[in-house]
Amino acid sequence: MEDQSNSSAAAVRFNELWQTVRKLRSPEGCPWDREQDFSSMKSQFLDEVYEFIDALEADDTEGMSEELGDLFFHLLFFSCLGEDGGLFTLGNTLEQIKAKLVRRHPHVFSDAEQDISPDQVKVNWDKIKREVEGKAYESVLDSVPASLPPLLKAFVYGQKAAKVGFDWSSPAAVLPKLREELAEVEEVLESGGERLQEELGDLLFVVVNLVRLSGCEPGRVLNRANLKFSRRFRFMEQAAGVQGSTLAELKLEKQEILWLKAKLEEG
Repeated sequence: MEDQSNSSAAAVRFNELWQTVRKLRSPEGCPWDREQDFSSMKSQFLDEVYEFIDALEADDTEGMSEELGDLFFHLLFFSCLGEDGGLFTLGNTLEQIKAKLVRRHPHVFSDAEQDISPDQVKVNWDKIKREVEGKAYESVLDSVPASLPPLLKAFVYGQKAAKVGFDWSSPAAVLPKLREELAEVEEVLESGGERLQEELGDLLFVVVNLVRLSGCEPGRVLNRANLKFSRRFRFMEQAAGVQGSTLAELKLEKQEILWLKAKLEEG
């Protein structure tokens, strides 16, 4: 009974938010909201996605709830733009995703075998996309969105290639290729230009796959490194201030001493 009550309340709130967005876009609404289109809202939507991920990484449940609200607003705003332009309706969008979920989970919504593994669910998902929905790509890479950030795209490319057996056998097996790419970077480091960019790209691609084969996500690994650098650098700035100076005024040797202190502070 409690679950039904919560669901009913959520449905009411969802409709209230939809009506709020419609009001903002109406002639009696906000001039800024009426002026927006898909293109102008794109970067803001991406910002909200990353803000949710920040809250997720920080295990900030209150922040996650707030950022999910922002994401719901943007999703409904895009839906409103679709309706205003006669492109699609919110009802059609919701019906399409519901039908897709039911179609791709026959083990839940039909008489198909119920007791299957998560890996088999993925196999069935791809089979349904290909055989039922007609999404037969010429390449296994065609399903990767073109607009994915480069780091994430390299990660997904590696996953796709691994599905057909084109992969290293282990993280350790990647190391010779990593050394090879590093040597090629060293060869062209002085000359620079397009060749250097190409070799640096190859090096990054191999590093991403080393991370993948190690069971990690490159974005999350790099974010941890970014946070570590940020903590240590801020410590250096504060330490320099205590000495009556700024970090920029210190010579590199003294900066490196502060960097070592920052590392020691972290234990």
